Amino acid sequence: MRGIEESESRIQERKDPSEISDFRDHLRLYRLLLAARSRGQMQYKFSFALRIVNAVVATVVDFVEILVIFGRIPVLGGWSLGEVAVLYAMAAMSFALAETFARGFEDLSQYIVQGTFDRVLTRPLGAFFQIFASDLALWKVGRLAQGVLILAVAQRSLGIEWSPDKLAMLVSALISGGVIFFAIFVVGAASCFWTVQTNEVVNVFTNGGVVLSSYPLEIYHDWLKRFVTFVVPLAFVDYFPALLILGRPDPLGLPPWVGLLSPVAAAICGLIAWQVWAIGVRHYQSTGS
Repeated sequence: MRGIEESESRIQERKDPSEISDFRDHLRLYRLLLAARSRGQMQYKFSFALRIVNAVVATVVDFVEILVIFGRIPVLGGWSLGEVAVLYAMAAMSFALAETFARGFEDLSQYIVQGTFDRVLTRPLGAFFQIFASDLALWKVGRLAQGVLILAVAQRSLGIEWSPDKLAMLVSALISGGVIFFAIFVVGAASCFWTVQTNEVVNVFTNGGVVLSSYPLEIYHDWLKRFVTFVVPLAFVDYFPALLILGRPDPLGLPPWVGLLSPVAAAICGLIAWQVWAIGVRHYQSTGS
């Protein structure tokens, strides 16, 4: 923890706005905080290991539910167990990436209720960067590892041949999915500027979004298919990229290149989240505590 305090004190000493606004300076400061918080969390190795195990156990139930379903039926919406496992693994890994770096936004409501967000606004660094760098859920690596393991087992059972194009598509989908979930976390955090407490509806699109993304769209109603494609693009987290990776035709009738648009969907979500955050900060009113 001493390393974190030293890193934060170094940041507070930087008073030149033009220097702080430089992207490379922000990146260097973030790496400094990232390293400090990593050392702080792993200082107590047994406790850190327990948190990783807890992260795995807390999410393994979701995949057990999938196994139970396929224990009664051979296919689900035309998808086999291995194919659904690919969807689950991609969604789990993308969400783990987002959770790892969005921890600070999950705690924003506490800053607002306690009045400590006022202090954030008085510092030379931007509010977004400060909240982004305020915490790191490094133990979420447990969920990430779980997704990697399930994907490895699924690809072996399906006999997927990983070409460079497919590998690039997988990496792009995971990063894009992480950005999409991260953007949802930011929008949920920004809602605290109006509601003070985190809006529970956001959980429908974060934790609920992971569950929804773990199953093929064929099993959902048409309105929900359109919603997760054109409104909150959870289908671009794993479904459309998985169609290309698995060589499956799109049952929705969309052209095959739609599976390549995950980065575009992520960029749009990121832009919307940034705008919502900026509007929320401008309209923030102190609790007076």
